Order: sequence, then structure tokens, then C-alpha cells
Amino acid sequence: MRRHLLLPIPLALLAALVAAPAALGGGFATAGMSSTPDGVAAGQPWKVEITVLQHGRTPLDGLVPKVRIHSGDQTKQFTAVPAGKPGVYRAEVVFPQGGRWSYEVLDGFINEQPHTFPAVEIADGGGSPAAAAPEPDGGGIAAGWLWAAGAALLLAFALLGLDRRRRSPEPAV
Repeated sequence: MRRHLLLPIPLALLAALVAAPAALGGGFATAGMSSTPDGVAAGQPWKVEITVLQHGRTPLDGLVPKVRIHSGDQTKQFTAVPAGKPGVYRAEVVFPQGGRWSYEVLDGFINEQPHTFPAVEIADGGGSPAAAAPEPDGGGIAAGWLWAAGAALLLAFALLGLDRRRRSPEPAV
């Protein structure tokens, strides 16, 4: 009788882990860029178009996206303006000096979760820099939720298998 009471506990835990990401999944936007700053030298403008899509599909108008660049303790931010197409914004970014720079887009929809891109090497002046190796982002919170849900699912199946083994009738002797 006790065995039947233990099985719902891991199943309830599994349901909670699977439902939690769905509850948080209501509002997000994607930000795509028309180009990267590869080949841009310090002082030269990098003209880029940013496309902001709600849920990766619907163009979002009326936002104020920004491109933020960072190197060492120096950070600069450039505001994008509407480009005349739904969900598309144009920014002109100028790296003040050469070196390794990271950059990200604040989409104007949910700025607490900036869209990050691989860092680049910016040349000092008119040279042509080589792109830096991408920095891993660790998979973000979405990957963490998927791993947790997968682990909970494996645990539930293992417990279900143990419970079934215990329930199976023993052969008569």
C-alpha cells in the first residue's frame, strides 16, 4: 500500500519542472544583425541593421534597441533608429580604439536579457583585423531547464521501473 503513495511524488516533481519553463516563456524577442563588426577598424562606422522579432516570428515596432560594446573597463552604447521596415532598426557603431571588443544588443523589449555575440578583434585604424574565437555562453538558462527536465524524466522512469519490479509477482516455489 505504501508503494502506491510514493510514485506520485516524483511524477509531481517532474510535472513542476516541465511546467515551470512554459510559465516563464511568455515574452521574449530575438535580435538578428545584418552584419558583424569583422573587418571594421577603430574610428570607422559599423552600420548595422537589427531585426527584432517577438517569439522569433512577429516584427516588433516602437522599440528603442541599443548596441552596447565593451572592452576592458570601457563601455559605449549606440541607440538604433527605425529603418523603415517592420521590426528593423539601424545603428551606427564606432569602436574608439583597437583591441578585443565584445558586443551585445539590448532589443528594447526585454533589456534585462541582452543578446550576446562572439567577441571580435578591432584593428587600430585602417587594418583588417581577424575575428576572435567565439566565447562560449554556457547554454543560458534555457539549456539548464532542459537538462533539469531531462534528469527529472530519467529519475521518474527509473523509479517507475523499480516500482514495477517490486510489484511483479514472485514465482511460486
